[in-house]
Amino acid sequence: MTRRPSETSELDRSEGRSVFGTDPQGYHAGRLGYPDEMYTALFARSVPHPHILEIGAGTGLATEGLLRSAPQSYTIAEADAQLAAYLNTKFADQGIKIFVGPFPDAPVTGRFDLITCAAAFHWLEPVAALAQIRALLNPGGVWAMWWNSYLNPDCGDAVADAIMPLLDGLPLPPSVRRDGHASLDAAHYTALLAAHGFTAIEHSLFKRERISTADEIRALFASMSFVRVLPEAQRDALLADIHRLVIARFDNAAPNTVFTASYSAIPAAQG
Repeated sequence: MTRRPSETSELDRSEGRSVFGTDPQGYHAGRLGYPDEMYTALFARSVPHPHILEIGAGTGLATEGLLRSAPQSYTIAEADAQLAAYLNTKFADQGIKIFVGPFPDAPVTGRFDLITCAAAFHWLEPVAALAQIRALLNPGGVWAMWWNSYLNPDCGDAVADAIMPLLDGLPLPPSVRRDGHASLDAAHYTALLAAHGFTAIEHSLFKRERISTADEIRALFASMSFVRVLPEAQRDALLADIHRLVIARFDNAAPNTVFTASYSAIPAAQG
């Protein structure tokens, strides 16, 4: 499965620094977590009880899974001050240190065995981010990034095929293309990591099938950046159209395919 991300994006990367914090609860309710098998593979690759840095933790969907590794320490770099406050409250008893600021400029200190980024790497400038990630990793440390892809047209995903025409003309984020999610382009991300100092690159693709109600699909789209940035009237009209479509075309039970694409690697040895 090859999806080629374009060189430019209509929605600026800076939008990712504030657009989600306006409704953390809505974002969290609208999104899925990540497959258990992904965490199992990642923990097997890392040292036991790692020192973890998570970049762009959002509402903590990945944080919840990563904490299963019983880390020695857990640090978050979060660009959105509202999300950082949400995380501080949600994980108040976990001893997590949170640095507020966009990566790689956030004043993160320390060295880490595992650095991760779930559904947020597309908001970063990749070359600068990967250079800083390499600098922060302990020898043999692991870098991992992953995304959930909820819109998969032409892959037997009927609800995606039905909804995509409603998105015509909307500014899309760097992660979403008209023909599918950028994270599904394994050749692109493997080459990116290899070109910027990483080796032993592993890619996995997980597929989940689910049946979603109109309310659930509406909540999912309400959580998406390109919907959140719309003027209120346009946003409400689009969400109402999506809700009606799921009821009318799928009898309020829409089959939806969700792919999770993950990538992990270690820094190449310095020459």
